[in-house]
Amino acid sequence: MRIVTLNTWKNEGDYRRRLQLMGDGLRELAPDVVCLQECFAAEGFDTAGWLAAELGLVAHQAPSRRKVRAHQGRDLDSSSGLAILARAQGVADRLDLASHPADGDRIAQRLDLEVEGRPLRILNLHLAHLRGADGLRARQLAEALAWAGEGLTGGLVVAGDLNAQAADAALAPLGLDPRPGTLQGARVGDTPVGLTAIDHCVLHRPGPWREVAALRGLDTPDAEGWYPSDHAAVGLDLA
Repeated sequence: MRIVTLNTWKNEGDYRRRLQLMGDGLRELAPDVVCLQECFAAEGFDTAGWLAAELGLVAHQAPSRRKVRAHQGRDLDSSSGLAILARAQGVADRLDLASHPADGDRIAQRLDLEVEGRPLRILNLHLAHLRGADGLRARQLAEALAWAGEGLTGGLVVAGDLNAQAADAALAPLGLDPRPGTLQGARVGDTPVGLTAIDHCVLHRPGPWREVAALRGLDTPDAEGWYPSDHAAVGLDLA
């Protein structure tokens, strides 16, 4: 069972090119579940829906963070929420999290799957990005974990852009191990915000599952130096 998480960077940069690169990169990884953040959706555009169709997966979308964005010369009413793409059918839900006016609304998304009779719950997150907001991130994570633990009968995977490194106090409940950085900039030669790992994927409660490998992908640029996103993808394999 392969699970991957990727921040899709809304409609920034060369969106059409990046969309194809994301599809190609994810197809190469062949995931069973993909957790997406910053999924741009507007009239005629749907990042999560397009990727799901390309990969032959079912899209469970949770739009949020609505605003007018400039896109290809037009101002469009858009959202940049969460989505979970899955090979198997599942039951999805969402939860509004604590937020800050300067950061905008934040949500959690979960998907309940059953794979060969074994239950697995996926928790997809994009925590606050504000500097000095460890307290808010800690509160958001606590709310999300409490919600994800309700009625849990199997394993729980927590994935997403948590906007904090493994060692940060806000993420202490997850017990994360340090892993390679995920911020990579839009193109080769760009200066990333920082070569840090803020995207994580962890088997938080094993249930009948065990982690057998960690992975990183979508970190190779095309011939013109574009990356699929300004974040690399990370994930894990379960057995």
